[in-house]
Amino acid sequence: MFRFLAVTNRFLCKGKPLIRAVEEAIAGGVEAVLLREQGLDDRVLYVVARQFKRVLEGRGIPLLISQRVDIAMAVGAQGVHLDGSSLPVEVARPLLGPDATIGFSAHSVEEAIEAQGKSVDYVTLSPIFPTRSKPLARPLGVNCLREVAERSRVPVFALGGIGPLEARQAFEAGAYGVAVMSALWKGDPREVAEEITREMKEIVRP
Repeated sequence: MFRFLAVTNRFLCKGKPLIRAVEEAIAGGVEAVLLREQGLDDRVLYVVARQFKRVLEGRGIPLLISQRVDIAMAVGAQGVHLDGSSLPVEVARPLLGPDATIGFSAHSVEEAIEAQGKSVDYVTLSPIFPTRSKPLARPLGVNCLREVAERSRVPVFALGGIGPLEARQAFEAGAYGVAVMSALWKGDPREVAEEITREMKEIVRP
C-alpha cells in the first residue's frame, strides 16, 4: 500500500498543465494519485482520466478516481475514493472487484471507525490542520489523528493542510500515510514532494 497520495486540483496548477505537475510530483516521491477534478462533464473527465491512466501506468503509479466508479471502471483505474455522498462502498466493491483499492473520506473518529466495516482499504481523516481549500472547517488536530490511528484496523491517511512539517507530525502521530493537495500544486511539485518524502522516511521504517 502506498503512503504518499497526491490529490489533484487543476485550479491550483498555475502556469503548467495538471499532468505535468503530477509527473513532477511523482519524480519527487509521490506514490499514488487521486484524480479529483470537480466540475468536468462526463466525457471530459473520462478523457482526462484515460490520459492519467496511460501516463501513470508507465511509471508504476496507481490511479484512483474520486467518487466516480463508472469512470474508474471505464479507464481501468486501480480504484476509487468515496465519501458519504457517493456510491456506497458495499455497492462499489462488487463492481470493482476484490483487488481494487477503495478509500473513504472520514471527518470524525466515529466516521473513520465505522468505515472499517465497509470493506475499505484505507480511510482519509480530515482536516487535520487548517487548510485554505476549506477555511471554515475546524481542524481535527493530531490528537484526533492519533486516536483514529490507534483504533483503526485499516491504514489511516492524514488529509488537510499537509505540507512537509505537517506530514512529519502526522507520521509521528501514527498516520499510515498522507494525502496532499494544496502544498504540492501551489509550490514546486517535485521540491515539495521530495521534502515530504524525506520527512516520511525519517519517521516510517520499512
